[in-house]
Amino acid sequence: MTEEDFFVGEALVGEEPEVAHIDLIIGKKSGTAGMAFANSFAQPRAGHTPILGVIRPNLPAKPATLIVPKVTIRNLEDAEKMFGPAQSAVAKAVADAVEEGIIPKEKAEELVVIVSVFIHPRGRDYQRIYRYNYAATKLALRRAMSKFPCIDKVLEEKDKSMHAMIGFRINNLKHPPYLEVALDIPDWRRVEGIIRALPRSDAIIIEAGTPLIKRYGVEVVQKIHQLRPETVVVADLKTLDTGNLEARMAGDATADVIGFSGLAPLKTMEKFIEECKKVGALSLMDTLNVPDPVAVLKKLKVKPDIVELHRAIDVEQTQESEWGNIAEIKRVCNNKVLVAVAGGIRVDRVQEALKSGADILVVGRAITAAKDVTGAARAFLKEMGVTEVDQFRIMTDF
Repeated sequence: MTEEDFFVGEALVGEEPEVAHIDLIIGKKSGTAGMAFANSFAQPRAGHTPILGVIRPNLPAKPATLIVPKVTIRNLEDAEKMFGPAQSAVAKAVADAVEEGIIPKEKAEELVVIVSVFIHPRGRDYQRIYRYNYAATKLALRRAMSKFPCIDKVLEEKDKSMHAMIGFRINNLKHPPYLEVALDIPDWRRVEGIIRALPRSDAIIIEAGTPLIKRYGVEVVQKIHQLRPETVVVADLKTLDTGNLEARMAGDATADVIGFSGLAPLKTMEKFIEECKKVGALSLMDTLNVPDPVAVLKKLKVKPDIVELHRAIDVEQTQESEWGNIAEIKRVCNNKVLVAVAGGIRVDRVQEALKSGADILVVGRAITAAKDVTGAARAFLKEMGVTEVDQFRIMTDF
């Protein structure tokens, strides 16, 4: 063990309702951990009274272990689960960790362990409560003493998986290409039908188009998420002013990506991008009618997450799309930007767009006005050659 003050460990083991989630700190009696141990012990709170970890009455664990309930103990039944199988499991895990060399035996009197224990109110099976909490505590101790995870592992894994109890997946757009279905139809009944008809695919993004938002408000994003909680939803605001205010409104409405106009003042765009970072959304710069997107990007102190090369619906029939500056856009943004292309894209132009460097293909009427919405979307996905990435996974170790 090094001379650091304390170490932190965490582990989730088992199945509901007896699932065990352990957070713990292990450190020196003479340091921060020891101070926290004494303060918690001396200042109990109703429903969360800390207790010593004992293998059985009159046999406490070493290092000295303090168990703090995460869930409020409301009655005798809750107390029995904590004082019985959970307390014994945690204490036994600490003692076994010493025996197995996870915790150095010669440090047993110098260290203390503070363990935060979760027991679901619906948990009934004492065998499972004991075994899950034992396994989770020992795993958390092993992780703490080995400083798991290292920062490289955190950065590698952070966009691959989500907590199982969140109930839906978060797609961080790390695996392009993506198909963005633009819903510019200001009729919720039609929009709802289209959304229900779209294939369930991680490669599909849904855009709440500007006309749709203007009719129903930015809260329409929430309605889309209610139908497709796992899907990335874009709020196409085309903001020109009050950047931070509009970005915050869309973020509060659960938008995953929020769009502003590249014609806005630089200060507005920068405030918009910064606000998106605060609310956990990606920022999108729409280049509709912007003569030189690269010049605008060079002036921005902070860069957007997505740049959309956009040709207006009203001129789709009169000019060809131009995607020749995608490489330069990515270079100016230090290759940390996704590029979307929009405007009259059909299946026969998918390969052209991808070869030009596009990461996101924005498609509207070719899908939304199709007789077979499902088939039209699948045709685009097939031409794009997308593969599914399962982000909804539970990992107990690496």
